[in-house]
Amino acid sequence: MKKKKIIRFSIIIVIFLIIFGIVFLINGLHKNNDFDYQEPESEKIPYEMEPVREYSYFFSVINILNQYLSYLNDQNNEALLQILHPEYLDLYKINEHNLYDNLGEFKSLQLSFKANIMAYKTYNNKYLYYVKGDIVANNFEDNNIVEENAMFLINVDYDNITYAIYPLNYLYEILPINEPEKDIILNNYNELIGSNVITKDYICNLYLNDFIWQVNNNPQKSYDLLNSDFRKKEFKEKNKYLSFIDDNKNKLSSQVFSCSSLSGREKIYEVKDMNFNTYIFTEESIMKYKVEFTLK
Repeated sequence: MKKKKIIRFSIIIVIFLIIFGIVFLINGLHKNNDFDYQEPESEKIPYEMEPVREYSYFFSVINILNQYLSYLNDQNNEALLQILHPEYLDLYKINEHNLYDNLGEFKSLQLSFKANIMAYKTYNNKYLYYVKGDIVANNFEDNNIVEENAMFLINVDYDNITYAIYPLNYLYEILPINEPEKDIILNNYNELIGSNVITKDYICNLYLNDFIWQVNNNPQKSYDLLNSDFRKKEFKEKNKYLSFIDDNKNKLSSQVFSCSSLSGREKIYEVKDMNFNTYIFTEESIMKYKVEFTLK
């Protein structure tokens, strides 16, 4: 009788372990399913600033940073000392002899700035922009990121049409610029460069080039850019998408054949590339979008 009880107890234990193993396996498979995919968390904008939503302001600030990078590339000390914010120069005791100790050197590289976050505060007609993004070296074949997550404050004085740049070595809890309402006096280098008229075609080119660049250089990031419904329907798993991209990369083109905007509350652009593949870009904010595509 005792033996039978032990046998029954052992059978119950074995059944329990089998059930537990099956549940564990199902949960593991479920976690790997793309339907549990979570969007990467958006970084919180510091300093209680608002996202920049106007194309003209956004690309004017990009022009400022690209001009700054060209001075940095040319090692134009005079220009750099004229466009860096006086409070930045004072804090780090910067002069022409120690300028690159803080700024770094990117000699002989054609540089441009790719913004991932841009936000602003306004003080009367003075604007303070916070920008975070990547410094990219451009060449004829591709673009290489030479510095990730570079951060800047850009103080723009729209009364005097001038600006000053404050590079951020780390994210301050309080604004490092004490008097953002103070006038920025015009000199030989700090005149504000306005952006060209931003057209629909310009945005289509921008988003298509960005997505194809991500596909070629950072396919895992390009997966995060996919529209969620499209991703669930076409690619149940990330590995399936990566395999698909690897097999079809040569069919994609970064050159725009046609561009149109779709009506609705959101800014949605339909783009055909030179190989007649179709892409639908849904803009969430400037330079932040989701995409779905159909290959010819």
